[in-house]
Amino acid sequence: MYAHYVFKAFDVNCNGAISFRDLLVTLSTLLRGSIYERLRWTFKLYDINGDGCISRGELSEVVMAIHDLMGRKHHAEEERKTREQIDRVFRKLDLNQDGVITIEEFMESCLKDEMITRSLQVFDTVL
Repeated sequence: MYAHYVFKAFDVNCNGAISFRDLLVTLSTLLRGSIYERLRWTFKLYDINGDGCISRGELSEVVMAIHDLMGRKHHAEEERKTREQIDRVFRKLDLNQDGVITIEEFMESCLKDEMITRSLQVFDTVL
């Protein structure tokens, strides 16, 4: 499922296919783009339905897909931890507490977080 979400984020033209141009644009964004461009791409990954907001459901779907990718099993304890993780993210990023994270809230919160900004700059020193 995670591959599906990443595919959608790479599909620049939203036509169900990744062209060579889409691939180059996305890799250029992730490897050489500004922190703002990288955050916008990350937001797009989590905004599954493309409505400009990340809901708890969307965040939950992506987090569960990441857990599946890592081989974590779905059981009551894992689901409880996932809900707690999503609650923490929403407390941090949903600045107006309206139940969704907008691109503006996402950008503002992430830019204030040193760990996030450092993680987004990892390719700057590698390449």
